[in-house]
Amino acid sequence: MWLSFIVSLILSVPCHSLFVLVPLYLYPHADASAWSNLTAAIAGNTAVQWQIIVNPNSGPYTYPPDVNYIAAVSKLNSYPNVVTVGYIATGYTNVPYDSVTSQIDLYAQWASYPSADISIDGIFFDEVSNTAAEDVYTYYRRAAEYVKVNMPSDVTPVVFNPGASAPAQLFEYADTVVQYENAFSSYRDKETINAFQPGFNDQTGIIVHTTPNNADVNTLVRSMVEEGIQSVYFGADCCYHVFSSELLTLLASAVSAA
Repeated sequence: MWLSFIVSLILSVPCHSLFVLVPLYLYPHADASAWSNLTAAIAGNTAVQWQIIVNPNSGPYTYPPDVNYIAAVSKLNSYPNVVTVGYIATGYTNVPYDSVTSQIDLYAQWASYPSADISIDGIFFDEVSNTAAEDVYTYYRRAAEYVKVNMPSDVTPVVFNPGASAPAQLFEYADTVVQYENAFSSYRDKETINAFQPGFNDQTGIIVHTTPNNADVNTLVRSMVEEGIQSVYFGADCCYHVFSSELLTLLASAVSAA
Protein backbone atom coordinates (compact mmCIF):
# COMPACT_ATOMS: atom_id res chain seq x y z
CA MET A 1 0.00 0.00 0.00
CA TRP A 2 2.72 2.42 1.01
CA LEU A 3 4.79 1.50 -2.04
CA SER A 4 1.91 2.24 -4.39
CA PHE A 5 1.30 5.54 -2.60
CA ILE A 6 4.95 6.57 -2.96
CA VAL A 7 4.99 5.61 -6.64
CA SER A 8 1.82 7.59 -7.33
CA LEU A 9 3.28 10.56 -5.43
CA ILE A 10 6.47 10.46 -7.52
CA LEU A 11 4.50 10.23 -10.74
CA SER A 12 2.36 13.20 -9.71
CA VAL A 13 5.40 15.47 -9.36
CA PRO A 14 5.99 17.26 -12.67
CA CYS A 15 9.42 16.63 -14.19
CA HIS A 16 11.03 19.35 -16.25
CA SER A 17 14.24 20.10 -18.02
CA LEU A 18 13.69 23.76 -18.82
CA PHE A 19 16.82 25.27 -20.34
CA VAL A 20 17.85 28.78 -21.33
CA LEU A 21 17.93 29.48 -25.09
CA VAL A 22 20.10 32.55 -25.69
CA PRO A 23 20.17 34.51 -28.98
CA LEU A 24 23.80 35.65 -28.98
CA TYR A 25 23.82 38.14 -31.83
CA LEU A 26 26.54 40.37 -30.40
CA TYR A 27 30.13 40.53 -31.64
CA PRO A 28 32.39 39.26 -28.81
CA HIS A 29 35.30 41.75 -29.17
CA ALA A 30 38.73 41.03 -27.70
CA ASP A 31 38.88 38.49 -24.87
CA ALA A 32 35.13 37.88 -25.35
CA SER A 33 34.58 41.03 -23.32
CA ALA A 34 31.15 41.75 -24.84
CA TRP A 35 29.99 38.29 -23.74
CA SER A 36 31.36 38.55 -20.21
CA ASN A 37 27.98 39.01 -18.48
CA LEU A 38 26.66 35.92 -20.23
CA THR A 39 29.68 33.74 -19.50
CA ALA A 40 29.63 34.88 -15.87
CA ALA A 41 25.98 33.78 -15.61
CA ILE A 42 26.83 30.44 -17.22
CA ALA A 43 29.78 29.85 -14.89
CA GLY A 44 27.78 30.92 -11.84
CA ASN A 45 24.77 28.70 -12.59
CA THR A 46 26.19 25.30 -13.44
CA ALA A 47 22.93 23.49 -12.67
CA VAL A 48 21.24 25.41 -15.50
CA GLN A 49 21.58 24.18 -19.06
CA TRP A 50 22.31 26.89 -21.64
CA GLN A 51 21.78 26.57 -25.39
CA ILE A 52 23.59 29.43 -27.09
CA ILE A 53 22.68 30.65 -30.59
CA VAL A 54 25.96 31.74 -32.17
CA ASN A 55 25.40 34.26 -34.96
CA PRO A 56 28.55 35.77 -36.51
CA ASN A 57 26.87 37.50 -39.45
CA SER A 58 23.28 36.30 -39.93
CA GLY A 59 24.98 32.96 -40.54
CA PRO A 60 28.46 31.45 -40.24
CA TYR A 61 30.10 34.02 -42.56
CA THR A 62 33.39 32.22 -43.10
CA TYR A 63 35.82 29.52 -41.99
CA PRO A 64 37.70 30.00 -39.86
CA PRO A 65 35.94 32.80 -38.01
CA ASP A 66 38.04 35.73 -36.86
CA VAL A 67 40.30 35.55 -33.82
CA ASN A 68 37.76 37.11 -31.47
CA TYR A 69 35.10 34.56 -32.41
CA ILE A 70 37.63 31.75 -32.05
CA ALA A 71 38.47 32.84 -28.50
CA ALA A 72 34.85 33.49 -27.54
CA VAL A 73 33.32 30.28 -28.92
CA SER A 74 36.17 28.25 -27.45
CA LYS A 75 35.34 29.78 -24.07
CA LEU A 76 31.65 28.84 -24.47
CA ASN A 77 32.64 25.28 -25.31
CA SER A 78 34.70 25.05 -22.13
CA TYR A 79 31.51 25.04 -20.03
CA PRO A 80 29.93 21.59 -19.59
CA ASN A 81 26.45 23.13 -19.24
CA VAL A 82 26.56 24.79 -22.70
CA VAL A 83 25.37 23.56 -26.08
CA THR A 84 25.96 25.78 -29.12
CA VAL A 85 23.75 26.13 -32.19
CA GLY A 86 24.67 28.09 -35.31
CA TYR A 87 22.27 30.70 -36.68
CA ILE A 88 20.87 30.35 -40.20
CA ALA A 89 18.04 32.51 -41.61
CA THR A 90 15.74 30.66 -44.01
CA GLY A 91 13.69 33.65 -45.17
CA TYR A 92 10.44 31.71 -44.70
CA THR A 93 11.74 29.17 -47.32
CA ASN A 94 12.86 31.95 -49.71
CA VAL A 95 16.54 31.23 -49.04
CA PRO A 96 17.55 28.54 -51.56
CA TYR A 97 18.01 25.11 -50.00
CA ASP A 98 21.55 24.87 -51.41
CA SER A 99 22.47 28.08 -49.60
CA VAL A 100 21.13 26.64 -46.34
CA THR A 101 23.17 23.44 -46.70
CA SER A 102 26.29 25.44 -47.59
CA GLN A 103 25.92 27.37 -44.34
CA ILE A 104 25.43 24.14 -42.39
CA ASP A 105 28.63 22.82 -43.99
CA LEU A 106 30.52 25.94 -42.86
CA TYR A 107 29.38 25.53 -39.28
CA ALA A 108 30.28 21.83 -39.43
CA GLN A 109 33.76 22.81 -40.62
CA TRP A 110 34.39 24.79 -37.44
CA ALA A 111 34.91 21.46 -35.65
CA SER A 112 38.03 20.85 -37.74
CA TYR A 113 39.81 23.98 -36.51
CA PRO A 114 43.09 22.65 -35.11
CA SER A 115 44.04 25.20 -32.44
CA ALA A 116 40.85 25.55 -30.37
CA ASP A 117 37.50 23.88 -29.80
CA ILE A 118 35.11 26.08 -31.77
CA SER A 119 32.78 23.25 -32.77
CA ILE A 120 29.09 24.02 -33.14
CA ASP A 121 26.67 21.34 -31.93
CA GLY A 122 23.53 22.06 -33.93
CA ILE A 123 21.60 24.62 -35.96
CA PHE A 124 19.06 27.33 -35.13
CA PHE A 125 16.89 28.03 -38.17
CA ASP A 126 15.39 31.52 -38.03
CA GLU A 127 12.59 33.03 -40.12
CA VAL A 128 10.85 29.67 -40.27
CA SER A 129 7.54 29.63 -42.12
CA ASN A 130 4.55 28.42 -40.13
CA THR A 131 2.43 27.99 -43.26
CA ALA A 132 0.80 24.56 -43.32
CA ALA A 133 1.91 23.41 -46.77
CA GLU A 134 3.73 20.35 -48.12
CA ASP A 135 6.47 22.37 -49.82
CA VAL A 136 7.19 24.12 -46.51
CA TYR A 137 7.34 20.81 -44.65
CA THR A 138 9.66 19.33 -47.27
CA TYR A 139 12.05 22.28 -47.09
CA TYR A 140 12.42 22.10 -43.31
CA ARG A 141 12.45 18.30 -43.14
CA ARG A 142 15.35 18.19 -45.60
CA ALA A 143 17.21 20.96 -43.75
CA ALA A 144 16.82 19.20 -40.39
CA GLU A 145 17.91 15.86 -41.84
CA TYR A 146 20.98 17.51 -43.36
CA VAL A 147 21.96 18.87 -39.95
CA LYS A 148 21.61 15.48 -38.25
CA VAL A 149 23.73 13.78 -40.90
CA ASN A 150 26.44 16.42 -41.39
CA MET A 151 27.07 18.20 -38.08
CA PRO A 152 29.94 16.40 -36.28
CA SER A 153 28.33 16.38 -32.84
CA ASP A 154 26.84 13.77 -30.53
CA VAL A 155 24.10 16.22 -29.53
CA THR A 156 23.06 17.95 -32.78
CA PRO A 157 19.97 19.93 -31.75
CA VAL A 158 17.76 21.37 -34.48
CA VAL A 159 15.79 24.49 -33.54
CA PHE A 160 13.07 26.08 -35.69
CA ASN A 161 11.99 29.65 -35.00
CA PRO A 162 8.67 30.66 -36.54
CA GLY A 163 8.20 32.89 -33.48
CA ALA A 164 4.51 31.99 -33.36
CA SER A 165 2.25 28.95 -33.12
CA ALA A 166 3.57 26.31 -35.51
CA PRO A 167 2.00 23.43 -37.46
CA ALA A 168 2.30 20.06 -35.74
CA GLN A 169 4.31 18.71 -38.66
CA LEU A 170 7.31 20.93 -37.87
CA PHE A 171 7.72 19.29 -34.48
CA GLU A 172 8.48 16.00 -36.23
CA TYR A 173 11.69 17.47 -37.64
CA ALA A 174 13.00 19.75 -34.86
CA ASP A 175 14.05 19.23 -31.27
CA THR A 176 12.79 22.71 -30.36
CA VAL A 177 10.26 25.00 -32.03
CA VAL A 178 10.11 28.60 -30.79
CA GLN A 179 6.39 29.36 -30.62
CA TYR A 180 6.82 32.83 -29.16
CA GLU A 181 9.36 35.50 -30.02
CA ASN A 182 8.07 38.93 -29.21
CA ALA A 183 8.21 41.78 -26.72
CA PHE A 184 7.53 41.38 -23.02
CA SER A 185 4.61 43.79 -23.36
CA SER A 186 2.80 41.25 -25.57
CA TYR A 187 3.46 38.20 -23.40
CA ARG A 188 0.42 37.02 -21.42
CA ASP A 189 1.78 34.14 -19.33
CA LYS A 190 -0.46 31.05 -19.57
CA GLU A 191 -2.82 32.79 -22.00
CA THR A 192 0.08 32.98 -24.47
CA ILE A 193 1.08 29.36 -23.81
CA ASN A 194 -2.48 28.14 -24.29
CA ALA A 195 -2.47 29.59 -27.82
CA PHE A 196 0.42 27.34 -28.88
CA GLN A 197 0.02 24.22 -30.99
CA PRO A 198 -1.32 21.80 -28.37
CA GLY A 199 0.59 18.71 -27.35
CA PHE A 200 4.10 20.03 -28.01
CA ASN A 201 5.00 22.16 -24.99
CA ASP A 202 7.90 19.81 -24.24
CA GLN A 203 9.47 20.91 -27.55
CA THR A 204 8.47 24.57 -27.30
CA GLY A 205 10.77 27.53 -26.82
CA ILE A 206 9.77 31.01 -25.67
CA ILE A 207 11.95 34.05 -26.41
CA VAL A 208 10.85 37.31 -24.81
CA HIS A 209 12.66 40.53 -25.63
CA THR A 210 12.52 44.11 -24.28
CA THR A 211 12.01 42.84 -20.74
CA PRO A 212 11.74 45.62 -18.13
CA ASN A 213 13.85 45.57 -14.98
CA ASN A 214 10.80 45.07 -12.76
CA ALA A 215 9.45 42.04 -14.66
CA ASP A 216 8.27 39.15 -12.47
CA VAL A 217 10.44 36.58 -14.23
CA ASN A 218 10.15 34.08 -11.36
CA THR A 219 6.38 33.80 -11.69
CA LEU A 220 6.50 33.56 -15.47
CA VAL A 221 9.17 30.84 -15.38
CA ARG A 222 7.17 28.85 -12.82
CA SER A 223 4.18 28.98 -15.17
CA MET A 224 6.36 27.70 -18.01
CA VAL A 225 7.53 24.77 -15.89
CA GLU A 226 3.95 23.98 -14.88
CA GLU A 227 2.96 23.94 -18.54
CA GLY A 228 5.96 21.80 -19.53
CA ILE A 229 7.74 24.38 -21.71
CA GLN A 230 11.17 23.26 -22.89
CA SER A 231 13.24 26.47 -23.16
CA VAL A 232 13.09 30.17 -22.36
CA TYR A 233 14.90 33.46 -22.69
CA PHE A 234 14.12 36.93 -21.36
CA GLY A 235 16.23 39.59 -23.06
CA ALA A 236 16.73 43.22 -22.10
CA ASP A 237 16.58 44.72 -25.59
CA CYS A 238 14.85 44.06 -28.89
CA CYS A 239 17.86 42.80 -30.83
CA TYR A 240 19.83 40.68 -28.32
CA HIS A 241 22.79 43.04 -28.12
CA VAL A 242 22.38 43.86 -24.41
CA PHE A 243 23.13 41.21 -21.79
CA SER A 244 22.09 42.55 -18.43
CA SER A 245 23.88 40.71 -15.62
CA GLU A 246 20.90 41.36 -13.33
CA LEU A 247 18.39 39.91 -15.79
CA LEU A 248 20.60 36.92 -16.64
CA THR A 249 21.07 36.14 -12.96
CA LEU A 250 17.35 36.50 -12.29
CA LEU A 251 16.51 34.21 -15.21
CA ALA A 252 19.06 31.57 -14.23
CA SER A 253 17.89 31.62 -10.61
CA ALA A 254 14.27 31.28 -11.69
CA VAL A 255 15.03 28.33 -13.97
CA SER A 256 17.13 26.64 -11.30
CA ALA A 257 14.47 27.08 -8.63
CA ALA A 258 11.36 26.32 -10.67
